[in-house]
Amino acid sequence: MWIQDEGKLNEDTYLIDSLLFGTEKSMASYLIKGSEKNVLIDASGKSEGRRIARKLKKMDLIPDILITTHSHWDHAGGVSSIIKKFPSIEVMAHESGLDALANPNDFNKWFPTYAKNLKSVEDVIPLKDGDIIDLGNLELEVISTPGHTNCSICLLDKKNNSLFTGDSIGYKLNEEILFGPIMPPEFSEKKLLNTFEKLNSKEFSSVFMAHFGLLKGELASKLIDMAKSNYFLWKKFILNNWKENADPDSMEEKLRKELIKKSLGSEKAELVAEMFSDWFINGLREANMI
Repeated sequence: MWIQDEGKLNEDTYLIDSLLFGTEKSMASYLIKGSEKNVLIDASGKSEGRRIARKLKKMDLIPDILITTHSHWDHAGGVSSIIKKFPSIEVMAHESGLDALANPNDFNKWFPTYAKNLKSVEDVIPLKDGDIIDLGNLELEVISTPGHTNCSICLLDKKNNSLFTGDSIGYKLNEEILFGPIMPPEFSEKKLLNTFEKLNSKEFSSVFMAHFGLLKGELASKLIDMAKSNYFLWKKFILNNWKENADPDSMEEKLRKELIKKSLGSEKAELVAEMFSDWFINGLREANMI
């Protein structure tokens, strides 16, 4: 089962659609409501952060804590917007991501179209692997999951057997397409494969993906293995086509056609190919794979 609707998804968890790129079901933030504290997972982009804050206030869901799953602009760019609307909120992130949050424009220089004039965030509580965040009636375990970035984390809600993955395992675009999390500036295949192995050792029955939605049942149980196989599939696609013709425009067109072949609508395929072809190439280049 794959649920992508905004609103309450289980006893404690709400999906907030940030409408990234002005598009529904592109980027999800999650609000976990505890008996003592509420946690917001990810802030999306700068303007999307303002939208998330408005939605939370309308739903009467006031976050006490904001956790970024990593420091890319579409997850952490909206932190300053969230702080402005909720001044008493505590911001938490993996300890290796604090410099990227303090210097967001340097870290996100690979995304000039989308990550402009990001505000520095410095008052951040560092997290590390194994930390527990107590919300009263439930706890979140911090799992360090590098590969996509060095600061990537997942959060495990043992009460609801729920895993929140951020971008650590990839991006699910439709029933067929699950992109690997290849992205500059810190992509590492070795770390990513270790992350897949680590997550397979955890127990969970539902997965909340930033891109996008809640997966339950068989989809959730097979997701990590599916993410691993799809990582290799898309890496092979990029490397083979780049070897054939090392031209970004050619890569974009080949990716667009492949996405349409895999049942992604033509309009979305064009947008995704334009963004991800460049990001894939730069991610693999920074990892010295092309």
